[in-house]
Amino acid sequence: MNRDGLFLLLVSIAILIIVTWLNSTWLSYSGFQLTQKDKKIDYYLSDFTLLNTQANGEMRYFITAKNLIHQQSTASSEIYQPLLQARDSDGTFLTLKSNKAEQIDGGDIRLLGEVSIIKKTTSENEFFELTTRDLVYNPMEKTLSSKAEVQLKTPQGKLKGIGFSSKLDEQELRIHSNVQIQFDPPK
Repeated sequence: MNRDGLFLLLVSIAILIIVTWLNSTWLSYSGFQLTQKDKKIDYYLSDFTLLNTQANGEMRYFITAKNLIHQQSTASSEIYQPLLQARDSDGTFLTLKSNKAEQIDGGDIRLLGEVSIIKKTTSENEFFELTTRDLVYNPMEKTLSSKAEVQLKTPQGKLKGIGFSSKLDEQELRIHSNVQIQFDPPK
């Protein structure tokens, strides 16, 4: 009986070692682990509104969108159907629209695909609509830029070109190349 008990003890220890080894192998199997390249969703927002302010409480930008997905591993956000408002130097709002936007680590906001920027004031003769693709908005420096074709419509006419940059504090728009202007006579 003493031999049977010793044999049973050794078999139990062997089974325990094999099960522990299999368990640790199973848990460390790379197919079940997420790598740094894999996307890990940190948080997800649906039908949200976000107000970004400066330290003194002044608004940097205001955004509403259908969805926001934040990736933990890259510290980036994907924003779907964003409507972004930024304040111009004269106090009026610019409204930026696109189907998708990306923001990496709280920095530049890249509006992807067809982008429109609309500025309206209280007067009917003071508005513009700018359309382009793949626009970059830097909320810290208050700049807008794109390398794509751009079209600006105002009550006075149309302006087309390729690539632009603008600093909202200066109310200045620079078209980089192939500039074409069409003036509409006043009615």
